[in-house]
Amino acid sequence: MEVKEFDRYLTMKQACKYLNIKSVNTLKSRYIAQGLRVTTLGSLKRIDIRDIDSFMEEHKI
Repeated sequence: MEVKEFDRYLTMKQACKYLNIKSVNTLKSRYIAQGLRVTTLGSLKRIDIRDIDSFMEEHKI
């Protein structure tokens, strides 16, 4: 998935696509539950693409 400079903050669906997972429930129950950070502004939830990359690096075996 090509990400442009202005696409730094992703919706839950965009984050799923970036991570190549099919379900927002999986994103919440596995990734966010294990520490992937989410920015919440009122009812909007966004995930910083830099946080996704850092999270994945931290969880490499």
